[in-house]
Amino acid sequence: MQPLSFAPARRAAGDDDDNGDELTYGVFYRREGETTWRLLKNDLRDTLLVWDTSSVPNGTYVLKVAASDTRANPSDATLVGELESSSFEIDNVSPTVTLGAIRRDGTRLIVPADVRDADSAITRVEYSLDAQRWQPAFPRDGILDARHETFEIRLEADGSGRTLVVRATDALGNVGTGQVQVR
Repeated sequence: MQPLSFAPARRAAGDDDDNGDELTYGVFYRREGETTWRLLKNDLRDTLLVWDTSSVPNGTYVLKVAASDTRANPSDATLVGELESSSFEIDNVSPTVTLGAIRRDGTRLIVPADVRDADSAITRVEYSLDAQRWQPAFPRDGILDARHETFEIRLEADGSGRTLVVRATDALGNVGTGQVQVR
């Protein structure tokens, strides 16, 4: 859910515009590249709206808020002001974590991991053995900056027989996990 605040909080009843008319708001959205505005909510009196963004596909969106004094004026004297937001991303899909075949390198076990996200950059990857403290994992190229990252998680040989869980977080806070029994 995404809370949206689209106007300053009201100071007092009747103190909403220059001549004291009560304002109502309509909130519209459109996907970037589209021309049609879709109504999200109309006739709002509150300036805070919580939008369950899982109701729309992932992508880049723009909001438009229309403020009107229609409740206090006849239709031929009603004023409407509109304001569009900057574009913003909606991403409701978690990253996918794929763990590869475990191999031995001397006294260590190496677990390859592939992390992908279709819409946002990967910002954090961590691992845990048998529900212990999360440890940071670092990508092979040294920097978390892409939608696809590869990792080699190195464990001591005593990690054998334990459960490894890898958790990945994308730029919009979605979390995906993968797990493997270390043998």
